[in-house]
Amino acid sequence: MMFDIDLDTLRKSLQGSSPVSFSYFKKDGKCRSALGTLNERLIPTEMKPKDASMDKGGTFRYFDLEKNGWRSLHKECQIVTMIE
Repeated sequence: MMFDIDLDTLRKSLQGSSPVSFSYFKKDGKCRSALGTLNERLIPTEMKPKDASMDKGGTFRYFDLEKNGWRSLHKECQIVTMIE
């Protein structure tokens, strides 16, 4: 089942102890799925953020565990999450 969530809910979930599986619609309309986190214990040492800011301009940053890198999404995009 999928349902819309807001950015604050996603942020809180990503800060938890487990990775979060979620999807969002990019500006071009394509849907991107991600397994993400903001929990520094789950981010490789060499990839840890250099500053505390996860928000840059109109985007929100998260660490994608499948891509092993930082990704961003537009703050106004539609975010959906998967529940099993």
